[in-house]
Amino acid sequence: MKNFDEMLAQDREFTVGGETFHWRDVRPEVLTSFEPSDNDDGKDDNAAWRLMDDQILLFLAADEHDRWKELRARTDNPVTIAQLNAILLWLMEQQTGRPTVQPSPSVPGRGPTAVTSKAA
Repeated sequence: MKNFDEMLAQDREFTVGGETFHWRDVRPEVLTSFEPSDNDDGKDDNAAWRLMDDQILLFLAADEHDRWKELRARTDNPVTIAQLNAILLWLMEQQTGRPTVQPSPSVPGRGPTAVTSKAA
């Protein structure tokens, strides 16, 4: 019998800024909030960061939301752009069971061939 529960990620924790958080699975419909919003109209310079925070919060239990917000508001030892991007990417990979990194490019067509024998 195929057990699809075995597909679920086992690593349910991540640490950033000295704080450990636990993530949970979400319904696929919840991931539609990963689409960029057109409601900002470019008036809010920090809308992208808020969207990323909101997306990360989707994966965290409600009792960890305030701690995440406090961590993100820190000026000493802040969460960096690289960390924020990596966390969101990792959560998405864990949720979908698929890496989000593009595969390495391959050269189209056949590779060069060498002459190995001459016709008589």
